[in-house]
Amino acid sequence: MPSNWRFSLWSFLAGILAAAALIAALATMCLHDGFSARQKAGAFETALAHFALHNSVSAHQRGLANPVAPSTAVIEAARDHFADHCSSCHANNGSGHSMYGDGLNPPPPDLRLEATQSKSDGELYSIIQNGVRMSGMPAFGTSSEHDLETWKLVLFVRHLPSLTPEEERAMQQANPITPSELREQQEEDQFLQGISIQPKGSTK
Repeated sequence: MPSNWRFSLWSFLAGILAAAALIAALATMCLHDGFSARQKAGAFETALAHFALHNSVSAHQRGLANPVAPSTAVIEAARDHFADHCSSCHANNGSGHSMYGDGLNPPPPDLRLEATQSKSDGELYSIIQNGVRMSGMPAFGTSSEHDLETWKLVLFVRHLPSLTPEEERAMQQANPITPSELREQQEEDQFLQGISIQPKGSTK
């Protein structure tokens, strides 16, 4: 048997063994910990998630340049967009500590830190636009590479490390209203209008 064939055969067998070891490790992890989102991700699961995230973005997308120039108006518009669409998981300040973010596994990254800020504009654009499989990150944009709203969000992600307390307070006005908050607001409006609110179950 030629040496190059022997090398190919051994490479193929090594790949099969590596895949079998990976499947065995995943099966052991799942049998031990289950699929509960309450379980913190271990080193292996974290490394696998980072590998999947990095390879979910094509080399072409990673090299895209942001066509939107930063300005005060652009940052303010993107800030309100982020507060309305992204803060439920990422929090207004990008920390990832929010009502939904704290319950996700893997958790949302702290967008202010180097792990996010070191990514290229094209990579951030692709993640927002296309989402990330096997995570809580949905695909928000269209398939176009010229979705300016997404490019504006990339600029705001770059701005997060220098977000001021005043800006964070302003974002609260654009945050989505939860059903309980909406109900409280409706009850308050009815009270101010002099409409009596009957307790549940009351027949009066």
